[in-house]
Amino acid sequence: MSSDHEKAVDTNMSSDYEKAVDTLMKDVKDLRADMKGILSALHEKAKDYVESAKESLHESGAEGLEQVRDAADAVGRSCQRAIRNSAAKIGDRPFVSLAVALGVGMILGGLLLRKRQ
Repeated sequence: MSSDHEKAVDTNMSSDYEKAVDTLMKDVKDLRADMKGILSALHEKAKDYVESAKESLHESGAEGLEQVRDAADAVGRSCQRAIRNSAAKIGDRPFVSLAVALGVGMILGGLLLRKRQ
């Protein structure tokens, strides 16, 4: 009788073991599906973040470029004013301007010759 009882216990244990394995396999399959969904959502979030960062960088670059253009325009206008003012002063005193240019040329020439020696 004990052998029949042992067989019944073994069958029950075997059946319980199979149920536990089946449950575990189902849980693993569900976990895999959940992880796949999480990774897909994470991928989409990362893609959205990269697109947003790229747009922000593009806008910042465009704003920076506009600021550089504005600064270059301001420098250009300032240089044009300086050239007009210089031309007006040279026109008012041509001989003084010529003497100053000659003096500056002689000083620079002397410095350059001295460096060569």
